[in-house]
Amino acid sequence: MAFEIQDFGGKPAYLFALLHPERVLGVVTLGVPFIPPGPGPSQYQKYLPEGFYISRWKKPGRVEADFGPLDAKTVVRNIYILFSRSEIPIAAENQEIMDLADLSTPLPPWLTEEDLATYGALYEKSGFQSSM
Repeated sequence: MAFEIQDFGGKPAYLFALLHPERVLGVVTLGVPFIPPGPGPSQYQKYLPEGFYISRWKKPGRVEADFGPLDAKTVVRNIYILFSRSEIPIAAENQEIMDLADLSTPLPPWLTEEDLATYGALYEKSGFQSSM
């Protein structure tokens, strides 16, 4: 079994690989560093910068502040653009993650305008509080 994981799925994928190495060929994650599990509460937050999206969006009201002024299609577009870069987007204290998106950046070649419209419509319907 091999995993390719992005986002919040990285931590359970790493843990599964550590607990069941005989069942895993490899784990590839995007945007989520490996942090070895330890005793007590999750140590994840102490290794992540304050402006990193996982740290930022866990706080009540932060996602709404970041996504609120934008329509769902724009949020999805910005996320794909931001997380397709080689560097991880880190917002300054007075910024939102969406402020980091350069609106003149073309879509990645693997994401069409039709794909973007479909994802935007799904999130418009479901919102960003849970999975589509």
